[in-house]
Amino acid sequence: MKTHTEKTLKLLVLSAMFAAMTTVLTFFIKIPTAGGGYIHLGDAVIYLAACFLPTPYAMLSAGVGGALSDLFGGYFVYLFPTFLIKALIALPFSRTAEKILTSRNACMVLPAGVITVAGYYLTKVFLLAFDQATTSQGFWGAFTNPVTWGAALENIPENTIQAVGSAVVFLVAAFALDKANLKQKLLPYTAAKA
Repeated sequence: MKTHTEKTLKLLVLSAMFAAMTTVLTFFIKIPTAGGGYIHLGDAVIYLAACFLPTPYAMLSAGVGGALSDLFGGYFVYLFPTFLIKALIALPFSRTAEKILTSRNACMVLPAGVITVAGYYLTKVFLLAFDQATTSQGFWGAFTNPVTWGAALENIPENTIQAVGSAVVFLVAAFALDKANLKQKLLPYTAAKA
């Protein structure tokens, strides 16, 4: 029987591992897009982490992993938005089943994708509003300007492609990891009891 301290330590180590994997697969394996962003595999790791870890651990792992990638990549203005968005995309998934790929977790790629697209759209609106604010208009004037909201629409296609790609990679990886029974090997005490 594992003690509470041993379980907590194992969860912390797994959280750090998932955060590191998210950072590496976001920063090093990326396909640049026309809007200045990139498509990556990090979100698929976040989905997997959320299927393994309790929600607070999964959210922290996701936020830290995504934010570190932005930090290393020089996307400093995205640090806080990325931390928040990546933490939120871990929320829909459940770790309580014995398997990673459950019908519930397979369906949760949709709300996670919506959170990604909507989160980065709103982030772009805020950044454009700050950039377009003038002494006569100010931030609020630029923020409420329909032109600002329209200009931010250009990032929706690339963020949608990112979300769809992450969903596909997650589904394939979850299927393969379930075949290897990895969840039971790593965290036998959490499945079906959490």
